[in-house]
Amino acid sequence: MEIQQSPHYTTYITSLGWQVETIDNSHLFIKQFPFFGGFAKLQRTTSLPDTHRLLSLMNKYNIKRLSIEPDSGVPQKKFSVWLERLRPHISLVTTPYISTKTIRVDLKANEQEIFERFTEAKRRAVRRAIKHHVLIKESSDIHVLINTKNTSAGFMGFITTFGIDKLWHAFAPDHTAILLAFAPSSSLKPVGGVLLLFWDTIAYYWIAGATHEGKKLFAPTILVWEALKLAKKRGAKQFDFVGVWDERLPKENAAWKGFTKFKEGFGGKSLYYPLSSIL
Repeated sequence: MEIQQSPHYTTYITSLGWQVETIDNSHLFIKQFPFFGGFAKLQRTTSLPDTHRLLSLMNKYNIKRLSIEPDSGVPQKKFSVWLERLRPHISLVTTPYISTKTIRVDLKANEQEIFERFTEAKRRAVRRAIKHHVLIKESSDIHVLINTKNTSAGFMGFITTFGIDKLWHAFAPDHTAILLAFAPSSSLKPVGGVLLLFWDTIAYYWIAGATHEGKKLFAPTILVWEALKLAKKRGAKQFDFVGVWDERLPKENAAWKGFTKFKEGFGGKSLYYPLSSIL
């Protein structure tokens, strides 16, 4: 089960004003929007629900628009056939709301083996961060991380952290971790940070950011390294980077190419999710 189908994520999505219905062991997220009508999302389900029961539930809420983004274990061909049965009865949203591709790092190896899988550039960046005396600390203050992310994102940066405090409270304390990076010149204001979420032996690199100073000190790279070590220590078997640019949809999220290259440097493997736009 991926994190979007966890009970903690259900608590989070409910706190944002969505309703949640369970159908064939999957959570369906439902919301009514003024002028646009009802909308529903079925995300990261490991199996496809019965179409008749799904349509009955949609009719109950008078919903005509549905976004479906299943788990990677659902074969694309099976998904496409299933969509074709739904298509005459409902408007299917094919533009993705969550990432269609991610990168996962295997944490079952020892730390040295994990580090050796980094590119030479990433290993060098970790060593430079250590040389610059970048200090990594765990924190339980989500607002410090939010402020750091907002600062790193610049103008309108607050959009990238909308709802993060509610997400934190839904998963804390047992399924979360915050790592903050500090420059040697300041022990009060972090120059970078990462929020990790944990679910079902997977650690999710949910949100991260670094100031201009932090980037010069290679804080983003050492934060990932420390996050990998922390995730392994806490029993995670895989480390999920929660989304990269998908070459199958070249026009979608083109701005992600930069951080995709960053994430590719840590020795993980690509994981693709079925696409509702491929029929």
